[in-house]
Amino acid sequence: MLESQLPEENKKQKEANFFVQLIQKYLPFWPLFALTVPISLVFSYVLLRSQTPIYVASAKVLLKDPNKGSGDSKVLDALNIFSEKKIVDNEIVVLRSSSLMQEVVRELDLYASVFNQGKVRQEELYDDNSPVAFLALDKGSIGEGKYYFNIDWAKRTINFPKVNKTVPFDSTVILSNTLFQLKVNPNYSQNLVGKKYYVLLRSVEGVATGLIGGLKATAISSSSTVIDIKLETPIPQKGKDVLTKLFQVYIRTGIEDKNQIAAKTLNFIDGRLRIVIAQLDSVEGNIEAYRSREHIIDLDKQSQLFFDQVKDLDAQQSQIDLQLDVLNDIKNYVLSKSKKPGTVPSQLLVTDPVLGELLNQLYQAEVDLEKARSLSGEKSDVVQLGIDRIDHLKRDILENINNIQTTLTTAKNDIDSKISLNSDLLKNVPEKERGLLQISRQQEIKNSIYSFLLQKREETALSSASTIADLRILEDPSISGPVRPVANNYYMAGLIVGVLAAVFIVLMKEQFKSNVLFRDDIVDKTTVPMVGEIIQANTKNTIVLHEGKRSVIAEQFRTIRTNLSFIGLSEQHKVLMVTSSISGEGKSFTAINLAIGFTLTGKKVALLEMDLRKPKLSRLLGIARDPGISNYVSGNIPLAEIIKPTSIPNLYLIPAGAIPPNPTELIARKEIKDMMEEIKKQFDYVIIDTAPVAPVTDALLIKDIGDVTLFVVRHDHTPKSFINMINEYNQTKKFNNMCIVFNGIKKRGIVIGGLGKSYGYGYGYGYGYGYGYGYGYGYESTPSSMPKTLLNKLKKILTDIRDKFSK
Repeated sequence: MLESQLPEENKKQKEANFFVQLIQKYLPFWPLFALTVPISLVFSYVLLRSQTPIYVASAKVLLKDPNKGSGDSKVLDALNIFSEKKIVDNEIVVLRSSSLMQEVVRELDLYASVFNQGKVRQEELYDDNSPVAFLALDKGSIGEGKYYFNIDWAKRTINFPKVNKTVPFDSTVILSNTLFQLKVNPNYSQNLVGKKYYVLLRSVEGVATGLIGGLKATAISSSSTVIDIKLETPIPQKGKDVLTKLFQVYIRTGIEDKNQIAAKTLNFIDGRLRIVIAQLDSVEGNIEAYRSREHIIDLDKQSQLFFDQVKDLDAQQSQIDLQLDVLNDIKNYVLSKSKKPGTVPSQLLVTDPVLGELLNQLYQAEVDLEKARSLSGEKSDVVQLGIDRIDHLKRDILENINNIQTTLTTAKNDIDSKISLNSDLLKNVPEKERGLLQISRQQEIKNSIYSFLLQKREETALSSASTIADLRILEDPSISGPVRPVANNYYMAGLIVGVLAAVFIVLMKEQFKSNVLFRDDIVDKTTVPMVGEIIQANTKNTIVLHEGKRSVIAEQFRTIRTNLSFIGLSEQHKVLMVTSSISGEGKSFTAINLAIGFTLTGKKVALLEMDLRKPKLSRLLGIARDPGISNYVSGNIPLAEIIKPTSIPNLYLIPAGAIPPNPTELIARKEIKDMMEEIKKQFDYVIIDTAPVAPVTDALLIKDIGDVTLFVVRHDHTPKSFINMINEYNQTKKFNNMCIVFNGIKKRGIVIGGLGKSYGYGYGYGYGYGYGYGYGYGYESTPSSMPKTLLNKLKKILTDIRDKFSK
């Protein structure tokens, strides 16, 4: 159990260490963060103010399920008047169709939007918040344009500078070749000044397309007919009005579509009734005339038998004739309509279920074609597929009608043959009675047809009067938001950008410099060991190491002295050669203080000023440079005269002497080696301050003399390219026991007046100067300490940012 928790604990510990190191790395630059973060937050605030808030208008509607419902709906479905089935996905497309939304735009007059152009952002004015409404008198051809206007409430006039027109309130004006009625809002505040109004005119199609882009409709589940509708809008009331009007238009369109079918059916039945009534009147007149002429009152039993038999056959024949007439009407509709969509004639009198289903499919296909044309355009693939489907259905309908007509004709012929067989009964019926029976038979036929048509007419009228909407509003439109812009996101982004900007500036300042700034710049490019680091001294005095002195820099020189013994410097291998890549890296400063460091251990140390071109040691120690090494090599004086004691016990300086015209040739002489052999006998340690290796070759000429070679690299002074040169010297063994000291490490951060020095975080190993910090060592310049509260706050901010992005 414990073992399984260890990796997680180690991970958390590493994350904590990472953030602590990150804070410590950039903490010295806190004034830069204090500048960039507020600037970024102010910019985020201005940007947030310039954004238009977006709200969400939402509503829920229930789509009628044709397979469920009350008993009344089932009765209406049984009448087969309205057989269209509603599919949720299809109705979502209808709700988002351009035709419905264009009607909403026309009825709400959304084609003309009034704005107030403020200093930060543009504000759309709507309904009661708008000073004037623009109502197009011809909504079919609205041009696009932007027109500024000024309102003079005292004179009750509106001025349009762009078209140079001034019109009175509630009058008309022509804008973009469209006549608009101006409707001034009497409730608008007349005391508002400094407003810059303008009206933005757009086409109905363009406004509808924009609204559809912000409209989302989805079913709450795959098995539900409840649709959740949301509309993004900058004006809450406008979003609610659009959704409310959209539902009204959808319901009204659906009811009108159903009523159109019922009207077509009623027109067909009424036409047939007029024909049957005329025929029935004619037959009844014939009966009356025949009875009067032939003096017939009643028929005998034989004629009654014939009448009963033939009446049934005649009724069947009449039904067949009526169905043939209906089939002819449907056939004529299919042939005459061609590819033009329309409403399918009533199939009330058609008993064939296949034909009825085909007609329903034809009507649905034509409705879908109209929807596809409104959404996709006349030339789209969807429209062409719809046209092909309609043509295919019409061919199937015509073939089915021909088959039904053939069947009905065969049945009619069979009935005719049966009627002929029963006609023999008339032989025993008197001629007068036979004539009466024939006329009465026609009367019965017309009566049955008339009764049937009246029944169907009442059923259709009942269905039309009972038409209800397919959509039920469960939740009225309501407003939530604003959903964007989210202030917290803007401010969080501003905080992150401010922090990253400061980090980027620091990186640009440090990482992209050509000079050495960090210990890693040395360690990553060379295998030469580093024996120590030396901070930038806060004093002009070259000598920073004295007996009993325990400053930071003094302790660093003591550390270097100790580390040199691990490199190989000892009383047997006593010669330490101090050099650098270029001038100004602090090799003379390093050589003097290292020499003093060895004298503090009771050793006798000789310090050689071998930089014959630019000697500094004699001047720094206050000793005459002449006579010196150049005089000895020239043979002018003995060695004893150039070994000069200093004010520091056990430290002797061998100065450079007079600057020779040929220092390279002078250093290459055999006398230099002889001199070194003699000096090594007299002293415990010999420290040589040589010339830089990049500009001259003096140090290379005496490389074999030094047992240990110390390269001085100075912070923000030594070019990074020379680190590669030092590494090449080490690989080619041009110097003995090479090592590096990182000198002049400056304090990181920004110094602000009144706050003292910058914080004690350096560019060297670790994060600070203080090798002895916390162990009682004194400091020449005690670094300021960052308050713990500020450190904790910065740690908390970075932790919150990490947690937010991890989520």
